[in-house]
Amino acid sequence: MSTSLEHVYELEPRIKVARARAGVLLLIISDALAVIAVIAGSQYLRALNTEGQYKVAGDYAPSFVAGLLVMIVLLLSGLAFYLWGRQASKAGETGQSLFLLLSLLIMLVAAVGETWIGATLRYGVPIQAYESAHLLITWFTAIHLWLAVIIGILLGGRILRGRVAGHEFVAEVTGWWWYYTVVASILLWLFATYLT
Repeated sequence: MSTSLEHVYELEPRIKVARARAGVLLLIISDALAVIAVIAGSQYLRALNTEGQYKVAGDYAPSFVAGLLVMIVLLLSGLAFYLWGRQASKAGETGQSLFLLLSLLIMLVAAVGETWIGATLRYGVPIQAYESAHLLITWFTAIHLWLAVIIGILLGGRILRGRVAGHEFVAEVTGWWWYYTVVASILLWLFATYLT
């Protein structure tokens, strides 16, 4: 039996949508500030290179080809998620889950690839400034890719259980995070490849 007291604390749908959008936007803004801090910190260490110790003999960047492949896979994941979102908006519901599953699997491949790149960076001890910048960027990106995989799994679970109907904003804000992860990862890779 349902009583009126059970529904006292339920929020109106527009308030739920606004809170979800604001929460994801705040997360993206705070994370973007962290990305900017990583880049600024790396450039600061590079600028302090008065004695030529920023990049010493034997320092090497992560594999360009492996990074490029991960970035191409990330673009494909973002494209698949976009196609799923368009298909879902046309259907007026969550649509077919094929593109969502495809984008999730592709993001998983990217996360595994970035983790492999990070695991193969075998810098010696002590770790120099150049090496620490690359380690930070690589693992920062890998963690974000794994987070996107987890979020994709949670969204897929909600869709399979039919819990997105009436809550289409969940797929929308998940898309915001998905696209942000793709764009931030590509920008960090470009920075690590060309500017450090």
